Amino acid sequence: MDSAPKKKKSVSSKQDKSQAGSVKSKKQQPLGEILEQQNSQHDIQIDDHPQQADPFISQPPQQQIKVCIHHNLPFQFFCEACEDPICQQCTILGPHNTQLHRINRLSDSFKLRCAKIEESIKANLLGKREQLLAQIHRIEYRIEEIKYVKTIIERDARAEFGGVLERLKQSEGQKLAILSHEISELQRDLDKINEVGSQFYDLKEIPDPCPFLLKSRNIYDQIEYMVAKPFKVQIEVYPYDLPRELTELRLQLQRASAQQQLIEFKNEIIWKLLSEKQIDEEAIKQELERQASEEINEWSKLVDKFSMELRKQQLVCYYCGCKMEKQYVNSICVQNRQEQDYDKVFCNEQPPQNHHGTSRHYFADPIL
Repeated sequence: MDSAPKKKKSVSSKQDKSQAGSVKSKKQQPLGEILEQQNSQHDIQIDDHPQQADPFISQPPQQQIKVCIHHNLPFQFFCEACEDPICQQCTILGPHNTQLHRINRLSDSFKLRCAKIEESIKANLLGKREQLLAQIHRIEYRIEEIKYVKTIIERDARAEFGGVLERLKQSEGQKLAILSHEISELQRDLDKINEVGSQFYDLKEIPDPCPFLLKSRNIYDQIEYMVAKPFKVQIEVYPYDLPRELTELRLQLQRASAQQQLIEFKNEIIWKLLSEKQIDEEAIKQELERQASEEINEWSKLVDKFSMELRKQQLVCYYCGCKMEKQYVNSICVQNRQEQDYDKVFCNEQPPQNHHGTSRHYFADPIL
């Protein structure tokens, strides 16, 4: 009497374990394999006479049939404009009985949206997933490069400077933290993509299409968001700018030795210049004074010469001796008359005979 219930209980427990294992293995499968498995499955058909359940095959949990809140009838159609499942009376009596509402059968809307989201996953989301995986591999390879370069520098600096190693580790930690943050961001996007794919196929397997139709818009928006979301391709953290303080110290010592020799050579040159300056300072001073005196004498002679030339260029009247200025040019010369004797003259050049007695000035070079 008691053995039959125990046997039945063991069979049900095996069924539960097999069901849990199948669900777990399905979640661990890659997204491409899930797509291939889903394409090979047949379409869901609604049958009024369900077949007899096999006791050795786990059956999906029975879903409660959802009905219309307006007419209390099962859903048969789907409004594409409102994105709500409706019954037949909603298309006749309302509120979905106008031309503004695009009505399709529930199964047709399910297949249409399922195909659209599946095509979007294959065309866009899988490519983005591969790009994220490739970027993660590149960053991991860059991390290995940084670690390798760090070990080389650490080997050279370990014997001499402990502080150099400490600063090197800090620089490495900063670079690895930045790259680890980038990996975490990429991994978060990758997990989001896997989550969207798993959510899609979990909803697709439910016999009732209503939950899928209610969440299809959200799934499609998430796909569009993940496809449009950019990610940084360029890795801006490099291993070759890690601090090489030991090499820099050696170069500084070499430069310091060369600079010390240069400073000594400059000091020697400066001392020689100062000595020569003290010796030749008096001679240079005397030479400058001599040259200045000669220059002043030359300028004095030149001034006298130009003064004589300027006096020669000043014209005076032959008769009265007035200078050729604006006020005398057109005036009457009182000394140039016919009865006047021309014993006293002021110019070397004599005027023509017909100019005498005309009461006009005759300007020429003065007698010096």
